[in-house]
Amino acid sequence: MKKRNALISFAALAVFALFMLSQQGCEKDNNTNPPGNPVFSVKLIDAPSAYDAVNVEIVGMEANIGTGWITLEMDNSGVYNLLSFTNGNSLALINDVVMTPCTISELRLILGTNNTVVVDGVSHELTTPSGQTSGYKVKMDSQQLIAGGVYYLVLDFNTQKSVHVTGNGKYMLKPVVSGCMETSIGSIAGTISPIEGAYYVEATNATDTSGTYINQTNGQFLLPAVMPGIYQVKFVQNAGHLEKIVPGVVVIIGQTTQMGTIPIE
Repeated sequence: MKKRNALISFAALAVFALFMLSQQGCEKDNNTNPPGNPVFSVKLIDAPSAYDAVNVEIVGMEANIGTGWITLEMDNSGVYNLLSFTNGNSLALINDVVMTPCTISELRLILGTNNTVVVDGVSHELTTPSGQTSGYKVKMDSQQLIAGGVYYLVLDFNTQKSVHVTGNGKYMLKPVVSGCMETSIGSIAGTISPIEGAYYVEATNATDTSGTYINQTNGQFLLPAVMPGIYQVKFVQNAGHLEKIVPGVVVIIGQTTQMGTIPIE
């Protein structure tokens, strides 16, 4: 009888040991990223505004993946002049982070309090509404991240709509930020002649407007995030020149529409 009990105890111990080994194996597999997980990147651009500079402290980003909010690891946090990220320039906020397959239903940008706006050479504090530490919602459609996919999200921080002058002459920051995947947008590029002919270019249609300043040293321009469609492109002239309007400019998803050299009379 004792021998039988010993055999039963040994068998139970062996089963328990096998169970523990299997559990350790599952835990190890769960802690490794399976091949083909989606890769996610985010870059920031800005629509130009009339200010000398708009300096904003970017401290973080969070995403709602349906089961709750997660923190996305930032590659470049800090204080940046948003007006530096126009005409094709951008700031890489997140570079190639590996994620598990999910659907991002919401995204929010978290800013610090070290924010200023420069007007006519004078720097002013940019105050933010109470509760801003929870982040600002990015206007975007839900985006599914599937295994094996590579995703590049473009954030457009509209400084012209985000900076407000209060009744007492102070400045307040209420960020207006939109997001779209590079795979769902196109761009418009070209050069004006003469270089001093115009200083601003704007593409408009019934649903979308996108604009940027023209490089005054080489006459080149780039509108980097334009929704697909047909646009009227207007070139705002410098003194001594005439405004130029080019109709019927077609923007296609994933392509740059080259307008070539645009003569400004």
